Amino acid sequence: MSELTPELLSELIADDEHGLLTPVTKPEPVTNADILANRFEEVNEFIDEHERNPDPNNRDDIGEFQLGHRLQAILDNPEYRSSLEHLDRYSLFDAAPASMEDLLASDDDLLLDDEAAAIFDLQHVPAATKESPDKVAKGTKCEDFHLFEPLFIACHEELSEGRRELKEFRNPSNIREGAFYVQRGVLVYVAEVGELTQKKKGADGRLRCIYENGTESDLLLHSLARSLYEEGKIVTELIDAEIEILSSSNTGYVYVARTHSQNPELAQFEHLHKIGYTKNDPKKRISVAATDPTFLNAPASLVMHFELPIDYAKLAETVLHHFFSEVRLDLQYDDGTSPREWVNAPLDAIEKAVDLFQTGQIANYEYAPLSGSITLRSR
Repeated sequence: MSELTPELLSELIADDEHGLLTPVTKPEPVTNADILANRFEEVNEFIDEHERNPDPNNRDDIGEFQLGHRLQAILDNPEYRSSLEHLDRYSLFDAAPASMEDLLASDDDLLLDDEAAAIFDLQHVPAATKESPDKVAKGTKCEDFHLFEPLFIACHEELSEGRRELKEFRNPSNIREGAFYVQRGVLVYVAEVGELTQKKKGADGRLRCIYENGTESDLLLHSLARSLYEEGKIVTELIDAEIEILSSSNTGYVYVARTHSQNPELAQFEHLHKIGYTKNDPKKRISVAATDPTFLNAPASLVMHFELPIDYAKLAETVLHHFFSEVRLDLQYDDGTSPREWVNAPLDAIEKAVDLFQTGQIANYEYAPLSGSITLRSR
């Protein structure tokens, strides 16, 4: 073997047509500051287009409703304003007090002087005792957000199409697993409801709340309810729309196929299955497998399929692909085709995942590649 001299290395780099010797630059991680800046820039873009601030009370436009509450949250937070000051091209922060000291200093009408403030002094009233929570809810990054993201996308589409609506939040009993809410302008999904205990104001317990910005929190049920009373909405279910869709013939199919390819590169995958979607008869779709790159250019057989309203069939395919993302086939042909609908998962695991999707429980579970089984999602 030749010695790797500087001259030889230069020749190798010069002949490197495919960039194999070019170091891959790892992208900088997205920080909370980046996310906040992007969120605020969406507010600026809204003002660019509409020449006004987004209205937090506009119930007919979920996008404007969210932006309005997002802007208000930023205006209420001195730290946010300080970090975003360089992006405030519409001088939105000029009217916002930087601190309580600034608010007091601007009190020209003496509305907050000692004498006026005395009306808030309560006398001869016993101090209320407040129960200290045994745990403080924390917002953290949602590590499996890819499982929930399709649900948020679908919910936004259903709101824009009028198949869901925003309603006033009126009762904590309406907080349940699998439901959507809007909390201070941000869409939130209740993925889990923990063990409930009876309190003076009703049952309470920890929730697993997933937010559309990729974070999650373990709020108490009553804490979420209080927040929704003040600045929130409940997102209605797809009751009437679902009945209408189910009664129509506008359906689609999610199918599972097994390949009969003789490609030795695929022999290492013991349980290779294709999870696909089609509007037509799945058997007809399978019939062209031998000449279709998405079927690995090989014959295939249909092992399972199920029929759903067309929008739900598309969503099911997306959710199942995300669910088995760790075992998806990573293959690319010379023409650039990449058949990404194949997963190396046992058929019984796929069947269980389909059942979990249909019952709305799939977000509470995860696939374990080593054992080839589906287990309750670990925190």
